[in-house]
Amino acid sequence: MSQWDIVLVVDTPHRGHEPAMSQRRYVAFIRNIMIGRNGLTADLLKDSVLEAGGQQPRSHLATGNIVFTSTADSVMDVGRKIESAVETILGRREEVFIRAVDDLVAAVGTDPYATMMSEDVHERCVSFLPSGCVVDLSLPDSTPRGDLVLFAVRDEAVFSITRLVSGRPGQPGKYLEIALDVRVTTRNWNTIERIAKIEG
Repeated sequence: MSQWDIVLVVDTPHRGHEPAMSQRRYVAFIRNIMIGRNGLTADLLKDSVLEAGGQQPRSHLATGNIVFTSTADSVMDVGRKIESAVETILGRREEVFIRAVDDLVAAVGTDPYATMMSEDVHERCVSFLPSGCVVDLSLPDSTPRGDLVLFAVRDEAVFSITRLVSGRPGQPGKYLEIALDVRVTTRNWNTIERIAKIEG
């Protein structure tokens, strides 16, 4: 599995031998937003990416996933400017976690959930972590209700499944933020598969 590039919060791309001027497609996963709410439209977000120096922005779904083109030496700056633009629009700071599209494509190809699937799985989730975050959990880890199972950590991301218990699924993002005392952003694995298929 290739290493996923996380360049925020605060980091640099892991591909040390990548040519400085090579163009790559990246995804900015923005924490805790919904496109169309509180004045944050898809067009405003795309304009923010262009003003930040990203190129060819494309928004996927309403959960704050925007793909853009950048060079490796500029992408961290683009991410910080996206954070600032979102803060200006919403009046609150929300972290941006960036991954390279081709690394997401490689991750999808490994099918990390293959051994975890059963009839009672509600959602497959992935939670992106801040750079350098230490996951001090014994995996697999489950909530007392059994509505959430965290089963793997790869390249600063935690993989989990949720189950419906009394009609409610587990919340991996909330669980990890309390357990690790960091801010994370979580996506349904279907979102990652969709982005990989369209952008890869």
